[in-house]
Amino acid sequence: MLAYYLPQFHEIEENNLWWGKGFTEWTNVKNAKNYFNGHEIRRPIQPLGEYDLMLSEKIVEKQFKIAQENGVDGFLVWNYWFGNEEKILEKPFEKVLNDKQNVKYAFAWANHSWLNKSKGILLKEQKYLGKEDYIKYFAYLKSHFLSENYIKKDNKPVFSIFMPSLIPDLLDLIETFNKLAIEIGFDGIFWLAENTTENDSYRTYFDRYMDSALFLKGRSHYPIKFFLERVNSRTLGKINFLGPFVYNYVYLANIYKKHCLNDNELGVIFSGWDTGIRHGKNGIILREFSESSFQKHIEDVFNKAKENKSDMVILKSWNEWAEGNLLEPDSIFGLNLLNILKNSSS
Repeated sequence: MLAYYLPQFHEIEENNLWWGKGFTEWTNVKNAKNYFNGHEIRRPIQPLGEYDLMLSEKIVEKQFKIAQENGVDGFLVWNYWFGNEEKILEKPFEKVLNDKQNVKYAFAWANHSWLNKSKGILLKEQKYLGKEDYIKYFAYLKSHFLSENYIKKDNKPVFSIFMPSLIPDLLDLIETFNKLAIEIGFDGIFWLAENTTENDSYRTYFDRYMDSALFLKGRSHYPIKFFLERVNSRTLGKINFLGPFVYNYVYLANIYKKHCLNDNELGVIFSGWDTGIRHGKNGIILREFSESSFQKHIEDVFNKAKENKSDMVILKSWNEWAEGNLLEPDSIFGLNLLNILKNSSS
């Protein structure tokens, strides 16, 4: 099981410029509002608490130890390469690498532009600059790939792409990375494709694929709310006076349960959702996320994976605190979600 991991819990120059000095993901959590009766914000508690990935001593190793003890085999870490060696949030796992921390991890290229969605402002553009830039990207990743802690499968470093459909020369990227991986002793790259379905022809380039958004797409079964959401999405990203939109976790989990995994498709476990924390009234909140509904969802995904003879499951996510999408110890569930995962995966 690989759990998505967000490395934005430390200050960077760009976020200080865009959002104010001292901004990290914790800023959004601290400022989060309750939007309706019974709506609670999940906040960090010990043994991890509110950490700083650059200041806390081997905090990622501590996180991974807790994750591993409860059924997570590795972190699938969001990696940001905007082209021409422009990177963001890369330092925490450079620290993990250089300090030789005991952390099993692989990267997922978050190949999307950064936006201020409430104001419709482009903050940082994702660029695709062709083969020479892909060679530079691989050169940056190379030391990670060669680390004994980087996750490999079939003598191939695991590497995921968030939105393959956005890459105009996707095959060039894949062929370049595979060739360079072979040159340093691997048998190529073990490719994962996110936001991908059986209808995407490019999925044949990948070893495994998944669509973690599929769970949330079930909200289209709420016709009136979904219509209003679509209307709001056409207002140039301006403030939504109707939201946040609230859907039912149990209902969406039951819809997802009916989805049959295809060959090489991975099941995805959803550990809650509340983007009202990050996007305010433009957010989406899933109510009725509880220990029992989470346990049922985990069992359903594991059963689907077993039926499909799948060798991997994705957890979304380990620490997306500003999306209410996490498994770390929190003020509402404590360690109980971890215990549920441990018991379900044993």
